[in-house]
Amino acid sequence: MAVGVPLSLFTIILGHVLLCTPFAMAILTSAFQSLDRSLEEAAYDLGETPASTFRLIILPLVMPGIISSLLICFTISLDEFIISYFLGGNQTVLSVYIFGQFRFPAKVPAVMALGFILVCVSICLLTIAEYFRRRGIAKTGGKDTGGFL
Repeated sequence: MAVGVPLSLFTIILGHVLLCTPFAMAILTSAFQSLDRSLEEAAYDLGETPASTFRLIILPLVMPGIISSLLICFTISLDEFIISYFLGGNQTVLSVYIFGQFRFPAKVPAVMALGFILVCVSICLLTIAEYFRRRGIAKTGGKDTGGFL
């Protein structure tokens, strides 16, 4: 029990949210800063409501940044063992399960194969996230100031 909160899946989720928030904010801030404000003003001038302006104009333009942020945070969360181990209590998540399987020599080859698959999935997710990030920059006409890959 830490700070009066019992260790559970809830504390694991809170830890991962705390860890991933800066990464998500960096990507989403970039996506929203590259947004052209005149598009929103033009939608208001043409009679759109704030809700429909967000749904029809802003959301499609920042969607690549949202998808990129989601994929980056998922990859970071998937690979983060320490937070899951120390905040999990008796809950077993994938990274803690893989760590526990290394105690049994007969299961090491299967765990190594699973680890290789996870690395490949992480690389694919990061590549897709970079694609969506660059697509979002190209869609809004912004300048690419460097990326993840």
